[in-house]
Amino acid sequence: MPGTSASQMIFFIAAMIVATSVAGIFITTTVNLAKDLMKEAERQREEFNTHVTIINDESSMPYNSTCSTLVLYTMNTGSTVLNEQGTKILINGTYYTKDNMTFTLLDGATEWKNEVVLQITITNITLASGDYSLKVWVQGAKFAFLKSAAFSFKI
Repeated sequence: MPGTSASQMIFFIAAMIVATSVAGIFITTTVNLAKDLMKEAERQREEFNTHVTIINDESSMPYNSTCSTLVLYTMNTGSTVLNEQGTKILINGTYYTKDNMTFTLLDGATEWKNEVVLQITITNITLASGDYSLKVWVQGAKFAFLKSAAFSFKI
């Protein structure tokens, strides 16, 4: 029966190799899942803490019909640093591209963080007298998601 113990030893070693491989795969999968969950939780936290407010006076919008410019003031009222270059604007359903906008952080700020006001100057815009609706989308600096603020105004 010496052959039986050798074959049992080979099967035992093979079973241990397979079990170790399966355990390694489970551990790797669990670690990767935990990392993905942590990253998603951080993204969700940043998105939840992102808020922006349009602080213009709705009855007195700074619109210059001679230069065809409209100035918007948006304040970061959340706790997340925002990317001003990721700002998107719709006025009465018309999308304005970054080519038609300049962004200026006010009060000497270097990043758009909590309580910092961003001045957005939209150029090449023609608005007649009347009521308008405006929607501003902002993007977090770390993750690519959009949050919006709506505003109605008159010219």
